[in-house]
Amino acid sequence: MKYVLGVLLICVCVQGFSQNYFDIANFTYTNTPSNDFEVSNTQTTVEELALKFNFPIIINEKTTFLTGLITNKTRVNLDANIPSSNLNVLGLNFGINKIFSDKWSATFMVFPKIAADKIKFSNDNYQLAFLSLFTNKKREDLKYKYGFYTNTEKYGLLIVPIFGIYYLSPNKKFEANLNLPINGDVNYRLNNKFWLGMKFDGLSSTYNINAQYYSANSTYVFKVSNDIVSYLRFKLNKSLYVNTKVGYAIKRDYEVYDSNNKINYALGPFYFGDDRTRLNERFKDGAIFKVELFYRLHFE
Repeated sequence: MKYVLGVLLICVCVQGFSQNYFDIANFTYTNTPSNDFEVSNTQTTVEELALKFNFPIIINEKTTFLTGLITNKTRVNLDANIPSSNLNVLGLNFGINKIFSDKWSATFMVFPKIAADKIKFSNDNYQLAFLSLFTNKKREDLKYKYGFYTNTEKYGLLIVPIFGIYYLSPNKKFEANLNLPINGDVNYRLNNKFWLGMKFDGLSSTYNINAQYYSANSTYVFKVSNDIVSYLRFKLNKSLYVNTKVGYAIKRDYEVYDSNNKINYALGPFYFGDDRTRLNERFKDGAIFKVELFYRLHFE
């Protein structure tokens, strides 16, 4: 255990993080009240379970190999007239963090994953994503981030430019970590056991649908949701924390399309060559509730 903690401490120093912690595991449960479909007199809930693991491997003082596992399951009615569906993800991540100088470092990650209503290893269910993120350290408590994220979504290629900032106040109570337009987190430490914060998640995703609910031979789901939540964080012990989150899903949608109905490409929230024909009915935006349990290692 002492060796593992030592390796993680080196990892934090090597990656040049301002924060003195590293998150190893994260479990999140999400639920919504009943959401009305826009036309039919029917409702659906959205329920999600997500689990993440991360672990670094030190190569040398300037290079760290990054590994991880992610899995989640979402249960939702895609249409008013069909049974509820399970949207599953099972993926790995591999990457490297490299320090070039006292001011510049970079992270390069690859994310192979299966995203479908059934976890089966097939080309239709497979997706591959890539992340490139450069960090410019102005001070120990201020960093700027520049990069892009790309993924082989079911509708075509997605490219998202990323602009971010990390800031920690001099009294170490206020923290902001933004990677826009993908996500953002700001929080304020009330005391040694409680934090207040707000978080934004806005990255879309797609899932292959193997079940044939529509006239099309094969379909896919395009999930869009801009989740804005406020949270209260509890410190259970030195390493275990709970976030209780309440918020709202803006422009939330689970759109179903024929698998052959694609676009040219997407650049962030802009979709080029999009003349797709939607196959299902939309349900309305609404409140979301989340509980997040995570294990965090701290270093002095």
